[in-house]
Amino acid sequence: EETMSELCVAYGVSRKTGYKWLGRYRALGPEGLHDLPRAPLNHGRATALDLVERIVAAKETHPLWGPKKIMARLKRTAPELLWP
Repeated sequence: EETMSELCVAYGVSRKTGYKWLGRYRALGPEGLHDLPRAPLNHGRATALDLVERIVAAKETHPLWGPKKIMARLKRTAPELLWP
């Protein structure tokens, strides 16, 4: 029965936020009103999973080796891959 402007003033939010919440409610129901995570789903500079697995396996095999030695060894064994 009240306008969006009146509701937003009553709850202390901007009209933009009010319409955002209304859109979420219409799309997702009551669950849409919960806070959403702000972290991105994909990180553009993340290392590929297969490379991470190889690096971790090398570190577990040789725990005393440092990052420079591990990367040098991995680059020699698989030079076709783009190592970080």
